[in-house]
Amino acid sequence: MDILHSRRVDIIMLASHAKDLYNHIYHYRRSKVKNGDANAAINYLIGKSNNDPLFFRKYTFTSDERLEHIFWADGQSIVDYHYFGDIVAFDSKYKKNKYNKPLVIFSGCNHGKTVIFSSGLLSDETIDTYKWLLETFVEAMGGKRHKEVITDGDLAMRDAIKNVLLDVTHRLCGWHLQRNACENIKNPNFLRDFKGLIYDNNDCRDFDRRWVDILEKHNLVENTWMEKTYETRAMWSHCFLRDKFFWYIRMTSQCEGINSLIRFYINRKNTLIDFIHNLDMALKDYRNNELIADFKSQCSEPVMITLLEVYKRSASCYFTRNIFKEIRGRGFEYQGIKHGIGQG
Repeated sequence: MDILHSRRVDIIMLASHAKDLYNHIYHYRRSKVKNGDANAAINYLIGKSNNDPLFFRKYTFTSDERLEHIFWADGQSIVDYHYFGDIVAFDSKYKKNKYNKPLVIFSGCNHGKTVIFSSGLLSDETIDTYKWLLETFVEAMGGKRHKEVITDGDLAMRDAIKNVLLDVTHRLCGWHLQRNACENIKNPNFLRDFKGLIYDNNDCRDFDRRWVDILEKHNLVENTWMEKTYETRAMWSHCFLRDKFFWYIRMTSQCEGINSLIRFYINRKNTLIDFIHNLDMALKDYRNNELIADFKSQCSEPVMITLLEVYKRSASCYFTRNIFKEIRGRGFEYQGIKHGIGQG
C-alpha cells in the first residue's frame, strides 16, 4: 500500500509539473505569435492596398514596438461613404477576438440596407484613442464629415466626438438603450412603455408628463439609472430629434444586423489575421445581399395589394423594393381609406 501511495503522489506531482510546463509553453508561443500575427495582419492589409488603389490603412505602435491601433477601409467602402455617409453609426462593444481588443465598425444605410464604411481595432477605449480613431476616419474619407452620428453611449466616445466632430448631431442608439433598460430595469412592461418614449413622435412637454407617469407606474422614482437616462433624453428621444434626419438608422435593425454579422463570422479564438480576413468575408456577404436587392428592384415587379395600382406602379419605378414595401404599408393604404377608394 505504501508503494502504491508513493507512486500516486509521484504521478500527481508529475501531472502538476506537466501542467506548469504546458502553461509556460502556451504563454511563450502566444507572445511570439502575437507579434507575428500583427505582422501578418499588416502584410494582409498591404496586399489589399496593392490591389485596390483607394484602399486606406493606418496603424500605430507602442513604445516597445507592439501593434497598438489599426484602421482600414477598402475603396468600395470609401465610395459608399461619399454617397451614403450623411449619417454614421458606430459601435465599440464588439470584442470577439483572441486579444480582446475592441472592434469599432462604422456603418450607414443605403435604402434600408446596412453599408459598412470602415473598421478599427483598438488597444483601449480612452478619449485619446477614440480621438485618433475619429480623426483617422475623417482622413480616410478625404475630409468629408457626416452630419449625424449614432453611438452606443460610451462616455469616452461621447467626449471624443465633442472634440473632433464639432458640428454633428449625436444620437444614442435605441437598440443599445433598450438593451441597457432590460439589464437595469428587469420589467417587460416597463420596456414597452420606454420604447414609446424613444420612438413615438411626442411633444417635448408631453414627454415629461409621460416620463413622470412611467416612474410612478413602475415604482422607479428614485432609480439611479432612470435619473442618468433622463439627463441624456435630448440624445435619444425622437421628440427632441425629429427635426434631424436619421431615417432607418435610428431603428434597432442596424445594430441588431451588425451584431448578427459578428456572431456569424467571428469568434474569440480568431487571431488578428483571421479576424480581419473574416470581417472581409462578412463585408462581401453584405455587398452580395445589396446586389441581390438591386437586381430585384430593377428586374422584378412588386406585388400590388390595393386598388391604387396605377399610383403604386409609378412609385415602384422610383423606389427600391425595401423602401417601396415601407410606403406601400403606410401612405397608400392611408390615402385609399381617406378618399374612400375601393369601398363598396
